[in-house]
Amino acid sequence: MGPLKGQIALVTGASRGIGRAIARRLTRADCDVILLARSESELSELAMDIKTAGREAMAIPTDLRDAQQIERATKKALNYFGRIDLLVNNAGLWHYGEVQDFGIEEWDEMFDVNVRGTFLATKYVLPSMLARQRGHIVNIVSVSGLIGEAQAAGYNATKWAVRGFSYSLLKEVRAKGIRVTVVNPGGVNNNEASDARAARYIQNEDVAELVYLAVTMPPRANLTEATMWAELDETDLLP
Repeated sequence: MGPLKGQIALVTGASRGIGRAIARRLTRADCDVILLARSESELSELAMDIKTAGREAMAIPTDLRDAQQIERATKKALNYFGRIDLLVNNAGLWHYGEVQDFGIEEWDEMFDVNVRGTFLATKYVLPSMLARQRGHIVNIVSVSGLIGEAQAAGYNATKWAVRGFSYSLLKEVRAKGIRVTVVNPGGVNNNEASDARAARYIQNEDVAELVYLAVTMPPRANLTEATMWAELDETDLLP
């Protein structure tokens, strides 16, 4: 029996990359999962794989920019499973460019998904956790929430925002039985390349293992923040 037997997790951005790896890792620990992302086909494929492996999975295509879709998704999940024990806010996107040339639409899209989406998923899941005085929220942030980078002002700003949101949230809910963890991956092999250089980046599965560690800590302990640097991360990026 896995350490998460009987627990229910909701993972955003679950269709690919880090989110998919997290969903798979949690199910290997006997957790059932709710999968949110925009790609219906990729979500359905992942859900089928998880069900074939013997765990319950619910795929709910959801645009994290849309508050009504997030609210509907969480209500559907809660109606079916009765509760959500773990929330992993992973969905995120990035655009790069110098400030004077940066598109307003790209800026707004990043804040809508990375910051507002995290807030909304938390807002709609949290009441059920508070009612039970038990739960764990993991926010996948980035080392970009620790540093500043040229041509990444918008992306950095969203990650600093989510990190600040996470620490304020922790102070609101820790005494009520809810744990909050910030995970900051460095350079990740998002494209899942298999060449020698890609092997020196953080792999999606590495981040999933860190999330697993955080959510399996004893209830008396809260891993509040963990940062992972890749072998190829520049040393001048270190805070």
